[in-house]
Amino acid sequence: MRIPAHQLLSFLSLFICFSGSAVAEPQLYETGPSEESSYIRFVNATDTNMAIASSGSSAKVELNAQAQRVSRFYPVKSGTKLSANIQGDGRQVSVSVVGKPWEYITIAILPNGATKIKTMLIKETPDDFNAMRSSVALFNLDSTCNAAVMQGGAKNSNILEGVKPFTVQRRLINPVRLSVTAGCGGQGAAVDFAQLQAGERYSVFLLTLKNARQAFFVRDAN
Repeated sequence: MRIPAHQLLSFLSLFICFSGSAVAEPQLYETGPSEESSYIRFVNATDTNMAIASSGSSAKVELNAQAQRVSRFYPVKSGTKLSANIQGDGRQVSVSVVGKPWEYITIAILPNGATKIKTMLIKETPDDFNAMRSSVALFNLDSTCNAAVMQGGAKNSNILEGVKPFTVQRRLINPVRLSVTAGCGGQGAAVDFAQLQAGERYSVFLLTLKNARQAFFVRDAN
């Protein structure tokens, strides 16, 4: 049985589990009414620790370059312009975003040459919740990969394919024990989900740093 999108998004928790471990974070933005919220999270796709601060607030979130690279989803007022300042290792950038109702926005923090950083936005409006299955997504954060693919399962078949740079694909699969390879052009990185849970949503992030392809996952809701 499908659940309407507004019920699905209300169901999603206000935090992200990093490989199964809950992480408490300050609320960066004022929370909007549940009937008109959008959701924003940040992904550190650099090799440097990053700090994100909302404009006009003392709240700050630290994203490590190795562990805890993804923030939780922050519920925010849809239709309201929200800004953040991002900095780390002497590099900084500002970003502003306006979300639509029930829209999920992932803000990727990326290297921009040797001394700068930049951001890219990837948006979803989830409507695929199924209490009996797991939802798995591939986020392609690699500008050099024109068609990312995620392969796995008993036959090592394509689970997701043709994912263009700075876009996402998502699909429902059975809640099984799963290891995959996310990559491009025959070069990939392994991701072990362990046991997928029914009704849960997962995101795999593919990126390249220092000429090495990397991939990691987070569980979107608990």
